[in-house]
Amino acid sequence: MNTQLAKLESLCKGLRLAPMPAEEIHGGLAADKSPMEMLISFLDFQNRHKQSQAAAARLKNARFPRVKTFKDYDFNEQVGVTAEQIKRLCDFVWLEKAFNVVFLGAPGLGKTHLATALGYSAVNAGYSVCFVTLDDLIRLLKTGEISRTSKARLTQLRRASLVIVDEVGFMPVSKTEAHLLFSFISACYETKSLVVTSNKSFDEWADFFGDPVIATAILDRLIFRCEIFNLTGEGYRIRHRQTIL
Repeated sequence: MNTQLAKLESLCKGLRLAPMPAEEIHGGLAADKSPMEMLISFLDFQNRHKQSQAAAARLKNARFPRVKTFKDYDFNEQVGVTAEQIKRLCDFVWLEKAFNVVFLGAPGLGKTHLATALGYSAVNAGYSVCFVTLDDLIRLLKTGEISRTSKARLTQLRRASLVIVDEVGFMPVSKTEAHLLFSFISACYETKSLVVTSNKSFDEWADFFGDPVIATAILDRLIFRCEIFNLTGEGYRIRHRQTIL
């Protein structure tokens, strides 16, 4: 048996297949499975292994700052989003139709948490996802022609089914940078989904981007087919602040 297992492992390596764990093989033999059943078990293991590898690769490419899930989000503490609404989003019909999702609200309300958790759920559902802050996205757009690393990341962003753009409104944006962002969002329009978080209301975007025309054009493409959540309430870090004494 050991010789046969060694030969099977060698064949798997040669075919770039994952060696099936010996305990699964012994379990099948102990259950007196037929050769056909053993073959099905082997192929099922290979399928599960490839799916696991693909999921790990999607998670790595997403580059979430940290993994967040909806079970860690307290929907009772915030106004503007409900667990039922988020559950509905997790069927990802909107993603298939290239709709967008926007989370608006003051800092500390969990916008990034919700966006990341939605992205993580999409990864587990088999979609390619990329997470990027607005500051990093603009840097990538400005250096894409001169940096191989930036160009590679931009390629991932453009190929992804879902792009999460976090922290819109935190750092000032020049008119040149606003034009670069407009070009990116225009390229995404009706071809992929965007999830955007912002601490600015839409009325403030004209001042933030320094160009009312560009701001209007960006919003026109972003919210034409979009689910918008306006979060209100007390920030998490304020509610759970700790004192020294």
